[in-house]
Amino acid sequence: MNWLSFVYATIFGFLISFIGGFLDFPEPLVSFFVIIIVAYFLVFPIFRLYWGIGDVEKIDQILLKNKKNPFYRFYYGLANGIEKDVDESIRKINQGFHLPSIKKQHQLIHAYFHQRTEEMEKLLNGMRKSAFTLYYQAARSILINDFEGARSYIKQNPKMWMREALTTELLVKENRKEDAFIHARKALLKTKGIQRYVLLRSWEREWGLTLK
Repeated sequence: MNWLSFVYATIFGFLISFIGGFLDFPEPLVSFFVIIIVAYFLVFPIFRLYWGIGDVEKIDQILLKNKKNPFYRFYYGLANGIEKDVDESIRKINQGFHLPSIKKQHQLIHAYFHQRTEEMEKLLNGMRKSAFTLYYQAARSILINDFEGARSYIKQNPKMWMREALTTELLVKENRKEDAFIHARKALLKTKGIQRYVLLRSWEREWGLTLK
């Protein structure tokens, strides 16, 4: 998150509160406008980055500009295969972030990045079933060449982009790259933000995939 966003949110939030109090506006109305200001400067940029932006070059610029944020550095490192960025950012996330479910998710992604399948299994056993865990159950199965198990997890996953992305990984492992790229492009068409960025950059780097 750009530090200026915090500054702007604080300044405008204070001004709205001051003006509202000076003009004797109803307190619920003042609170509503303060929430809108905070959401605009702090929440909306995160929402756009994770789910709204389709241009991977734009995402690349945002992540590079905000690499002091461990989450931004983590995803930049994942997409571009930079082990140092991934490892140092997960260390900071583990030390400084306090939501256990979010930490576990990033620990799982980190274990997958390093192909540590036993660690993945341990983490997955402690997480509730969801599209996210089904994704990494299938991804782990592909890593250990359990293709039948992977297909079972893929079928259970309710998210189409995840099914297409996993099918891509599976077909590549089966040396069917031409078929894999068809599913890869379908996955990319159904994603935006960080999801699209990590998939595309990873596939470009590993297999030479392009959207052309």
